[in-house]
Formats: sequence, structure tokens, C-alpha cells
Amino acid sequence: MKLICHPISPYARKAMILARLHGIELEEVQPEKDGANGYVAGDNPLGKIPALEWQPSQYLFDSPVICQYLDSLGKEPILPADGHTKFLNLWQHALGDGLADAVYNYRYEIVRPPDLHWNEMIKRHETAIIRSVETLEKICEWIGGPWTYGNLAIITALDYASYRAAHLNWQESAPKLAKWHSGFKADPHYQSTYGYPDETS
Repeated sequence: MKLICHPISPYARKAMILARLHGIELEEVQPEKDGANGYVAGDNPLGKIPALEWQPSQYLFDSPVICQYLDSLGKEPILPADGHTKFLNLWQHALGDGLADAVYNYRYEIVRPPDLHWNEMIKRHETAIIRSVETLEKICEWIGGPWTYGNLAIITALDYASYRAAHLNWQESAPKLAKWHSGFKADPHYQSTYGYPDETS
């Protein structure tokens, strides 16, 4: 199988980590960005990564679908099959993705020319980042370790926040969360998929 991905994308990185957790061999392809077509024109009509070629010339997207599919191939899936714990993991995964969304949207507001900045929208995305981190700080003892389906998205989103919204310094405002997050840094799957030029700590 081929995964169109890039480790800077928290959405793609989730799939990269999950494949490693289950020992699934993927051809990881980093695409060039192509203007209005986005990253993966022809593979994902939305022009986004990741996209997984799960059958010849057939691609799965978006990242939660890819993650659930890859997890289903594992001998011991990390997403529980049913019950309360399953939906708790799905909720945590959604919170991680929502944090990543807020960081992504914030980033693309601030890279506009200054006269095109929409300050209310920038503040809206910053607020979503801050509130997500506050929520994670409150539930830190629930999100567990080692890897779970829920915390997979949280870890990758926090790294993305450190890279693209470093000015918010989420580690300072969420010390329990920061300590929990640091516990994953020695993990080989974390290290082998970490693609940010400089780590903010």
C-alpha cells in the first residue's frame, strides 16, 4: 500500500505512527504542493493529505477513515470494538483533530498579507487552541499511554501546535499535559515520524 503523507501534517503523521504500531509496511510518498490542486491532485479530490492507496488506484481519505482502516489490519487494534471506551477514544481523537484544525486555520490566516488579516478569525482560532489545551489538561489522567486511538491524534496535534502556534506556549499553561506528552518522545514511532525542523519545548 502507498500512503501519500508528510510528517509535518498531524493528520498524515497519525497514519504513519499507526502503521508502525501494527508493523504494516507502507510506501510513504511525500508529494509536492501543486497550487490550486493542493497536495494530491488525482489521489484525493480535496487535495489534502493523507491519502491511502488501499487498492490499486483507489484511495482512502480522510485521516480518521485511514486510521480506522489501518487499525483494523492490526493483530491487536488499539480502537476498542464497542462500548463506552470506544466512544471515549473516538471523542479524544476528534478533540485532537479539532486542535490540529484550529492550528491549521490559524496558520493560514496569519500568512496572508497583513492588510488581509481577519483579526477576529485569528482570535477565534487562537481561542480554540487554548480551550482545547485547557480541556486536555483537565482530562490528562484519562488520555493514557502508551498509544491509544484517542491519544494518537492528541500527540500529533500538540506537536503541530508547538510548531505552528509556538507563541501560545501550550506547555507553560498545561504542565500536566506537557509532562504526559514528553513521555512519548523516546518512543521509536514518535521519533521516526517527527518531521519538524526545530522542536519548541
